[in-house]
Amino acid sequence: MYLVYSVLIILAFACKDSARESANGRQAEEKQARVLAANLVNIEEPADGARYSSGDEINLKLSLRGTNTPDSVRVFFDGAQLVTLPDGVLEYSIDTRLSRLGKIPLKIMAYEGDRRPQTLTHFTTIISDIEPELFSYRVVNSYPHDKTAYTQGLLYHDGYFFESTGVEGKSTLRKVETETGNVLQLHNLESKFFAEGLVLHEGYLYQLTWKNNLGFVYDIQNFEEIKRVHYTTQGWGLASNGEELIMSDGTNKLYFLEPDYFTVLSSIEVYDNKNHVWNLNELEYINGEIWANIYTTDRIARIDPGTGKVLAYIDLSGLLPEKDYHPDLAELNGIAWDGGNERLFVTGKNWPRLFEIKIVSRR
Repeated sequence: MYLVYSVLIILAFACKDSARESANGRQAEEKQARVLAANLVNIEEPADGARYSSGDEINLKLSLRGTNTPDSVRVFFDGAQLVTLPDGVLEYSIDTRLSRLGKIPLKIMAYEGDRRPQTLTHFTTIISDIEPELFSYRVVNSYPHDKTAYTQGLLYHDGYFFESTGVEGKSTLRKVETETGNVLQLHNLESKFFAEGLVLHEGYLYQLTWKNNLGFVYDIQNFEEIKRVHYTTQGWGLASNGEELIMSDGTNKLYFLEPDYFTVLSSIEVYDNKNHVWNLNELEYINGEIWANIYTTDRIARIDPGTGKVLAYIDLSGLLPEKDYHPDLAELNGIAWDGGNERLFVTGKNWPRLFEIKIVSRR
């Protein structure tokens, strides 16, 4: 019996060794095939990580790695095949006028005979070709604002402000009287929620939370919760273009959402003519543009919703007088638009004042 067990053990190890050798053999063959395929071309231009302005041409230049010339080369940009270069052609110009902004993969696949195609990828960054116009402001009116309200979302509707305030244990939804700042209606969120952006869409109020991946839909009349919606990112700002909701998550991305289930329909990345614009926060949709507070700054970015290009910056430095400063004061945050009268309102987190302003050019 001992002899039988010994034979079985030897056979088992032999089978394992055979399987291991077979797997190693296949891996060696695959590696050899990859090595053979990888000897065709290099990407000389563009350099990996190169930056271009929207509308620039990207000049693709390949060079041979050895004496073999690929039968053909397929060129992909942002996942779409642009062209198949025939035998011997190693250059191509890529038009970026219709490209989205952001980090875009440029992939080439080189073919020779029956070998596996060689695949090489470089990344390019496409930034805006627009120099943003610069604006300042003029104060038209100033109104009282609850200095304990950590403003995360603000909107104007039918003569009242509706506001979402943050911080766990202090998050609220409120209806506020314009002239006095008095809170006329209040809904306290559960202490585990940190409330964020707020928007009115088709008669319902939508309110985000920061890290809970959860939003609330309310009846605007009585703040009764109608339903809850889920999303996978952080929730920061929220706006509506009349058909879709637009959400920020603290990065340079904006998401266009289907309102019923918060399904992401599309997204854009926001860039000016120098770099990405990070920390996009509270949002408002004004005359076909997305206006966004930039967290920790006194600036509002005006963004083209079709491209993500920053069209203009509004500098609100010095808006709150120093006499109104207090220890709990925080950043500018809160944009509300009275479309009927074309009035713009802004405030900040724990600000004791809310301002109606006019935008004026700095040029």
